[in-house]
Amino acid sequence: MATLLTVIPVYNGGRFLGATLESVARQTRRPDRVIVQDNASTDDTRAVFEPFARLGFEWHSNPAHITSTANFNHALRFAAESDVLHLLTADDLIHAEFYARLMAPLEVTTGRALAYSGYEVIDEHGAPAPRADVASPVPCVPGGGVRVIGREAFIASQADLRTVCLPAALMRTERRMLPVRFRDDYIQCADAVFYAELAGQCAAIFEVRAALCQYRRHAGAATSRNQRDPGAVIADEWRAMNAAAALLPLGPLRRSLALVRRRCLLAARSQVKLQQAAADALRQRQIKEATRALVGRIAWRMGGWAVMIRDALRGRTPSL
Repeated sequence: MATLLTVIPVYNGGRFLGATLESVARQTRRPDRVIVQDNASTDDTRAVFEPFARLGFEWHSNPAHITSTANFNHALRFAAESDVLHLLTADDLIHAEFYARLMAPLEVTTGRALAYSGYEVIDEHGAPAPRADVASPVPCVPGGGVRVIGREAFIASQADLRTVCLPAALMRTERRMLPVRFRDDYIQCADAVFYAELAGQCAAIFEVRAALCQYRRHAGAATSRNQRDPGAVIADEWRAMNAAAALLPLGPLRRSLALVRRRCLLAARSQVKLQQAAADALRQRQIKEATRALVGRIAWRMGGWAVMIRDALRGRTPSL
C-alpha cells in the first residue's frame, strides 16, 4: 500500500486548525503521517494542535517566520518521504472518504500522478456559501466517479483559471522531490501555474467528480485580503493564464487565437467581478480600468457580451 503523508502549513491558524485536524482524524483511510508545518505562529495554534499529538500527528516549526509561499515550498520536501503527498490548508476541511476515494486511482498507477476532487465553498462558520465568488470547476454529482484527464486538457484548464483547489489534490511523488515549486512572484495564482507545470511531469491525472473538500472563504484568508486591490489580482490572473498557456504545444496560429480567447475570458471574469462589486463604485472603476489596460476595448466588450448571454440563459437580468 502506498504511503500517504499529509502536511498542513499554518501561521496563526488557531481559529480553524482544530476543525481541519478533526476532518483528517475522521478519515476512513487515515494518512500514514500528518505533519503540521508551523510558520512561527504567535497565537494559540500550538495549543489547538496538542490534543491531536496523541493520534500521532507531528508538529514541525520553522525557527523564524517566512513567507506563506516559502512555507508551502518547505512542505514539499516531504515528497521524498512519501509515495503520495497532500498539502492541506489549515482552514479547509476534507470529507471522511476523501483519502479513500483519491488514493484508489493513485495506488494502481506508476510514475508521478495527480488526483483531485471537486469542492464546496463554506463560510467562516462552516455553513454552505452558495453565493461565494468562487466555485468548483469540477462537476460534482452524488457518487461521482473517476475520470482520466489528458495532460494538455488539464493544462488548458489551468490557463483558463479553472484551477485545482490545493487542499483537494493529492500528488503521487514516487518518493522523489517534485520538479516544480510554488512561485513567490504571484499574489494569488501560484497554484494554477504550479499544477500546470506539475501536469507536464505526470504520467496520469485523475479527476474525482465529487465534492470531497470544503474550501473555507473568510475575511482572514489571503484570497479575501487580496480583494482589496482588484487591479493587482487581475494582473496576477493574467500573468498566470499566460504562464500556463505557454506550456501548451500550440502552433503559431492556434497560439494567437488562444491569446485572443484568454483576453476575452479575462474580460468576462472581470465583468463578473463588476457584478459582485455592484455597491462599490470605486472598486468597479479599478476592475474596469485594470482589465481594459490588459485586454483592450474589443475583448472587454466581447467578455461583457459573454456574461450577458450567460445571465440570460440562467434567467438573470443582464448587466454590465
